Amino acid sequence: MLFNKDNKGSMELYGLSGTFQASADYKAVESEVLSATREVAMLVGSAVIARAEQLYSQDSLSDADQEWLDMVRRPIAFLAISNYARLTGLSHGETGRKIKVDDNEKVAFEWQIDRDDREMRERYFRSLDSLFNYLGDTDDYSWKESDLYKAQSATLIRSLAILEKVYPVDRSQYTYFMLIPLFLEAQETLSGIIGEERLASLLNGADEEGILDACRRWCVLKALILALSRWSIAAFPQEVARQFAPSYQGNKERRAATTDEIDWTLGKLRQQLSDTEAQIRNAIGDAPYASAKLIPDNDPKKKYFTV
Repeated sequence: MLFNKDNKGSMELYGLSGTFQASADYKAVESEVLSATREVAMLVGSAVIARAEQLYSQDSLSDADQEWLDMVRRPIAFLAISNYARLTGLSHGETGRKIKVDDNEKVAFEWQIDRDDREMRERYFRSLDSLFNYLGDTDDYSWKESDLYKAQSATLIRSLAILEKVYPVDRSQYTYFMLIPLFLEAQETLSGIIGEERLASLLNGADEEGILDACRRWCVLKALILALSRWSIAAFPQEVARQFAPSYQGNKERRAATTDEIDWTLGKLRQQLSDTEAQIRNAIGDAPYASAKLIPDNDPKKKYFTV
């Protein structure tokens, strides 16, 4: 349990987010908190959540432990409140769904609700960015036990800085960690180009042939192509989504990027991927026509033609 100690769960959500009504009944949002906890645990690992629960159960904490606990709880709070808000626009009863309007409050327009949903989602992304940065800076043991941390150490793209050298993602740690499984998938294909021994050498830090930067660029481009081919653009933070589709404004959740925009972006990425692959093959002497003669041998004595 990470919330509702002494039946003050709503006050805790308000203290972490600044948006939830402290006087609200915590029971109404409890299921969303549990769901959000599981989702965050899938990202940072169950060991991080387990340590947070252990700290939360204590009566008193040091300032450092309290800061660590709040960093873990904050994205959970934002995600739970975001999901809960989507359910509270209408009341649900035996006679169907209803809406209540009194003299002091008015129902928000649909575009206002869409924009608020998106902004709440953005706050969740930003809190995850802060959490990932914090876990990395504190060198926490529970974070090192997570599958995501172990996967990170098995890629050529071992930091956000390496990713942003190829494709800036608005310093989004969330986007970086979301792409890690695709980096690993891209590396499997890369091993077919450069060979497993070369890939293992690069992962161990060796770069005898000077192809490390090109291989990193290839993996990033391949991962982006896979992401755009499989995922909804709404899965990315707003500023990252705008890079993939310039006309996508992010203020309407239902509005997806057009097929032409995605195809245009994919076309650019695939061309860069092809150029990078050619650079890698040339560097390792595996260009398809590297041994071909530009000018064939010609004997001036052989003169004939056909008509």
